Amino acid sequence: MVGINSKFQGLETFKSTQKGNSQQTKESKKVKIPKDDIYMKWPLRGLAYSNEIGEVIRPMSGLLANLLWIPAIGYIAADVGDKYKHNEYGEHDPSKKRAGKQLSFQMLASVFLPTAAVKVGQKLTNIISSKGKDKLALNHREDITNRILDSMNKGTHEKFVDASTGLVDRAKYTQHIMENFAEMDKHKKTHNKMFEPIAKVIDFVKRPFEAKPKTENIEKYVAKTIDNVMDMREALIEGKKPTNVSNKLFKAFEKAAKGGNLEQKKSAAFNVIKKAQGNKLFKNNALKSLGGFIALGLAMKPIDNFVEHVLIEKYIGPTIDKLGSNKPWKPLSEVVKADNNENKTSAA
Repeated sequence: MVGINSKFQGLETFKSTQKGNSQQTKESKKVKIPKDDIYMKWPLRGLAYSNEIGEVIRPMSGLLANLLWIPAIGYIAADVGDKYKHNEYGEHDPSKKRAGKQLSFQMLASVFLPTAAVKVGQKLTNIISSKGKDKLALNHREDITNRILDSMNKGTHEKFVDASTGLVDRAKYTQHIMENFAEMDKHKKTHNKMFEPIAKVIDFVKRPFEAKPKTENIEKYVAKTIDNVMDMREALIEGKKPTNVSNKLFKAFEKAAKGGNLEQKKSAAFNVIKKAQGNKLFKNNALKSLGGFIALGLAMKPIDNFVEHVLIEKYIGPTIDKLGSNKPWKPLSEVVKADNNENKTSAA
């Protein structure tokens, strides 16, 4: 009986082993299908670029530009959190290294490089604008207009009023603004001498994106802008509507100056001038924003591919994988070379 039982138990053990092997074979034949990564698909992927859209419109609205960083930060945090908790098959498998790689990808592909592309697009638009009729970049035109408005706000133009006519001597006022520019340049040169090595590096970086204006072109634009604002000022004080002021803006001036003295009319006229020049600057900034938007659209896909397939796969990923290992630390080039050799050996 012992022999029979022994044989029976052996047979059962054999069947059990065969059944187990069969189950293992079936399980091994199951192919895991990677989970669809919703964070890398549009339109959700588009949230990563909300901060870049903000940088595009920053010349027109700084507040809205800052607010548009919120969706991008939320998207990046959610994506990195998902990669930490789940592997590529959607299984719960927490991994700090996987999260580190995804954070590196998002910071490069969704923040730093696209923002740089926007800034380059805006700078190139600025350079192209310097080839126009005024021979000045948009930034220089904006700076000139702002300096004149700031000077008028302080009442500096009143010092150049001709006593016989009661009007501002435009030639003298233009000369004053040009002297102000020269003084600012003098201070800038003194500052650069104090920090000469740093200033040289900054100038070297800025040189490809800077259009240096000629003094005669600056003076022409200063005189042109002063003529424009003084024409508006004189017409408004006389109660006439300037040609470059909208009906809505003129009605607002009439309401503010109604029944007032000369000083009140001058104050109301300045507010209209400031608003009209602000609208002009808004159009200039819209051009810069358009340049940034075009650059972003052209750069998005190449940036994604470069970061994922070059920076992450070849450099950042292998470095993160080696962190915390028991192997002695080696230069990254040696680690990558050794891994490539191991892969070739295993494939052979």
